[in-house]
Amino acid sequence: MKKARSLLAVAAAVLALLASGASASAATAPATKAPVGQGNGLKISPVRTDLTIEKGGSRQVQLYVENVTAFPMNLKGVTNDFVASDDESGEPRIILDNDKSAPEDSFKSLISSLPSVSLQPQERKLVNITLAVPKTAASGGYYGAVRFIPDNGPGDKNLSLNASVGSIFLITVPGNLIEQLKIESFDVLHNNSAGVLFNSGPVSIQTRFRNFGNVHVQPFGHIEVKDFRGHVIQTIEINSTQPRGNVLPNSIRKFINPVTATKLFGRYTVQGSFGYGDQGGLLLAKKTFYVIPYKYIAGVLLVLAFLIFVLPRLIRAYNRRIVQRAQAAQGSANVKPKPKPRTRSKPKK
Repeated sequence: MKKARSLLAVAAAVLALLASGASASAATAPATKAPVGQGNGLKISPVRTDLTIEKGGSRQVQLYVENVTAFPMNLKGVTNDFVASDDESGEPRIILDNDKSAPEDSFKSLISSLPSVSLQPQERKLVNITLAVPKTAASGGYYGAVRFIPDNGPGDKNLSLNASVGSIFLITVPGNLIEQLKIESFDVLHNNSAGVLFNSGPVSIQTRFRNFGNVHVQPFGHIEVKDFRGHVIQTIEINSTQPRGNVLPNSIRKFINPVTATKLFGRYTVQGSFGYGDQGGLLLAKKTFYVIPYKYIAGVLLVLAFLIFVLPRLIRAYNRRIVQRAQAAQGSANVKPKPKPRTRSKPKK
């Protein structure tokens, strides 16, 4: 009985030690990127313009360019198309090659020319940009950037690259607009890896949207995180920034939202309800995941198996060896030594 109690006490101590290690966690902070409208020595505003222009119509946009250096600058305007970045972050990837355009509708076709600008140190000027949509233009989204770079000749390429600033444009041409958004995946992440069984928290919810349409859309909505009893432990709003992030046509954009609760244990369900577009599109998603410290449980089971099955056998084997040695020593003490035979001496002649 005493032996069983001692084994239980040892097992409880091991469980407590392993459980204390399960509570450790680490957090990482996301990196930030510099704004599009600011470069070395130049600023531009606004940094983003969203417009709807009818076929055959035109709009004028006012941009402000500022020289924040102590030197005068001569600037030239450049127009570029942009597409969605390959990392699904939603950041625009500007097509810098002047000989290349967007694979679908080109923003560069909406601007015929850009003015040059001369700026004195700390001077800020207004630049008028005219966008004209041809009557024969296709309906859909046109995406590009208007950039201003120092016009200092071919020998100053590095300066031009570092000092350039741009304002991005998202233009919608009405007509046969197709708004078709789908959920590409809806996953639970731990350390940037998706799964359904995790050893510990924290976790994040990753929602990836694919745009099959011909115009950008802005998904919105919320995600509910429920425990095994059905209680909502957190409600997460997605894409809640102002302005909202866009999903460009023929691209995927991901939104990652952290679950604030870090001490998770058991079964959880995440349910997403998302809307998009002018037609009131609705998307639903659901995922179940489990947070169980299986590594620690496996360690505890191994320790318990050792204490219950292996340790008693080792103790019995050890006791048998001790008894055998004691018996061997006692037996050797009870055996009397045999007398040595006497040798007879030969008589002298």
